[in-house]
Amino acid sequence: MKILNSWRHIAAILCAFALAMPPVEARTKQGDKLLKLGAKAEGDQDYDKAVTYYEQALQEDAREPAYQLAAERAKRKAADQHIVAGRKLLEQQKLNEALIQFQKALLIDPSSPVSLQLVMQANAMIKERNKAPAGTLILTPAEQARHDLEQRINSLEGPPVLRPINNLITSLKMNNQPARVIYESIGKLAGINVLFDPSGIDTLGATNRNFNLDLNNATLEEALQYVALVTHTFWKPISRNAIFVTQESEPKRQEYQDEVVRVFYIQNASTPNEFTEIFNAVRIGSKLTQGLFQVATQNAIVARGTPDTMAVIEKLIHDLDRPKAEVLVDVMVWEVSKSKITNLGLALQNNGNNLLSVSPGSASSTTTTGTTTTGTTTGTTGTTSTTTNGTISLSRIGKLSTNDFTLTLPGAVAQALLTDSNSKLLQNPQVRVTDGGKGSLKIGEKIPYVSGSLNSAVATPGSIPYATTQFQQIDVGVNIDVEPHVNGPDDVSMHIKVEISSVVNTTTIAGVAQPVIGQKVNDSFVRMRDGEYSLLGGLSMDSDSLAVSGLPGVSNIPLLGYLFGTKARDREKDDILIALVPHIIRAQSVADQNNDGVLAGTERLVKVERKSEPQPAALPTPVTPAQTNPPAASPSPLGRPMPTAPVPTQPNPNPPNPSPPGAPQVPPPGGQADLLPPTKNPKMPMSAADSGGEVASQSQTAVAPNPK
Repeated sequence: MKILNSWRHIAAILCAFALAMPPVEARTKQGDKLLKLGAKAEGDQDYDKAVTYYEQALQEDAREPAYQLAAERAKRKAADQHIVAGRKLLEQQKLNEALIQFQKALLIDPSSPVSLQLVMQANAMIKERNKAPAGTLILTPAEQARHDLEQRINSLEGPPVLRPINNLITSLKMNNQPARVIYESIGKLAGINVLFDPSGIDTLGATNRNFNLDLNNATLEEALQYVALVTHTFWKPISRNAIFVTQESEPKRQEYQDEVVRVFYIQNASTPNEFTEIFNAVRIGSKLTQGLFQVATQNAIVARGTPDTMAVIEKLIHDLDRPKAEVLVDVMVWEVSKSKITNLGLALQNNGNNLLSVSPGSASSTTTTGTTTTGTTTGTTGTTSTTTNGTISLSRIGKLSTNDFTLTLPGAVAQALLTDSNSKLLQNPQVRVTDGGKGSLKIGEKIPYVSGSLNSAVATPGSIPYATTQFQQIDVGVNIDVEPHVNGPDDVSMHIKVEISSVVNTTTIAGVAQPVIGQKVNDSFVRMRDGEYSLLGGLSMDSDSLAVSGLPGVSNIPLLGYLFGTKARDREKDDILIALVPHIIRAQSVADQNNDGVLAGTERLVKVERKSEPQPAALPTPVTPAQTNPPAASPSPLGRPMPTAPVPTQPNPNPPNPSPPGAPQVPPPGGQADLLPPTKNPKMPMSAADSGGEVASQSQTAVAPNPK
């Protein structure tokens, strides 16, 4: 039995040692060495070597979590490194080298779907390169899709723009001619084609209505606009050298008026409210109730309408979307506080409720006790006792003396205390705010205070009702709120509020200590110039208080007052000065705005006019059949050269009747007017006769048939 107990003690000791010793690690020395080598290689960003070391460590102990985590981390980094290198090689068109990098990444991390996709993509690009001619740029599928999208977008044509051969009509006079003939004559002079609505261009119901026209030094667009206004017709360009003419009516406008779609990005609207204000202004200014949408997440406005409407919208956005001005405000706060407290005199100690007390003295009473024994005389024994009870019996009133009373004077403490404090505070914060924005600067701390409490009348079984206290926080320190508005290049209006607060005391309300906060607030609207130093406000407080305590009447005596009382004087002086200096660090530029406004058309129709460079009226060179070279191609809106129509040089199939030299040539009835060589004296403009209906210019003469 003793041997069994001894073994029990030995087993208990061994268990205690086993619990105290750290757990036996599963790592091996070789595995730890490989782990350190892998960490060093990982630090040198040689992740392939790190993966090799970590895999060798796993071969030593495959169940060690440290080896497993390190190997997984290194595999991920090594695969990412090969993927990045492969993508760079793809950009350099080194497809085979890129494929090798992607394959390495896939071998390191076979579970990565990205590596597998890149391997398939590189193989597809290599096959495409083998089919394509040498030097062809091979794009990735994503790049090819983006390239195709951009190509489709760039291939979209904008509104057609007229590119006439002759844009200036120096002189044109026509009398009693229909609208169709006038349009055709202008088209031949400018070298453009004129197409008409098959349903006709007469809107007034008169098929034989004629008009007169007299133009001098007018451009093609001006001439067409003049004819459209007089004949009440509507024209639009359908190509660089052709126009379409139809009736001026709302149905025809809706049927033939071209529309464009544009996206305008608002760059300087920093808040949703500012973006909405710009959108509403554009919608009202352009009178576009339909076809105008906003994309608030992109700060973009999508518009659909006529090219003239797009021009008006572009003008409005250009004038409204301006960078806001910014103001830097220097706020200076000076605070000087002086306090002087003087306490001088004798402070009498309180004796109960009275400064001077009178109490009666001790009253003595004597008691004599005697004993008599028959036959034996023992004697007489007397005992006298004195009792102090603070009372006087009526029998002793006539025997009172000064020994029966005591006079107690209160104690006094001499006080001579002087407290003198002087503090200065200078604060110079700066606030930078955009025009119309609000800037706040808070320097200090937040002080909690009780804002309310709620007592619960319902309690759970076995508990008492509970109370809930609500707390709020208040900013204590220097608080500055500024709202500036730039009125001009050097003028600023501001609403500024400066608050200086501090905890001056605490008070207990309903058992809770509440802070007492002293505040100095200045709230005002000011208007100042840039860099102007202005005193925003000042506060000067001077207080002098005197407190006298002591014996009534005696304490007011000039000299005895200090012996029988105390005088306390408190002098405080507090000066606060607040000043500010605004600086406009970014002014709003309004110099490039057109103060005269732009032409926007009528109430029903939006129409804009564009300024054109003045062109000198040079004399053109006569066209002869020997000149067969066409003029140079005019650039198109998309940057591609466009072919131009050659100058008509073919002879008229219906030759005009011979006429004397210098006389106008009249075509046969029903023939069209053709361009003719200029007269011998081009400086003398020819006038058309009322009966002949001729059209004359300085350089070209077109003859129209007489409708009569």
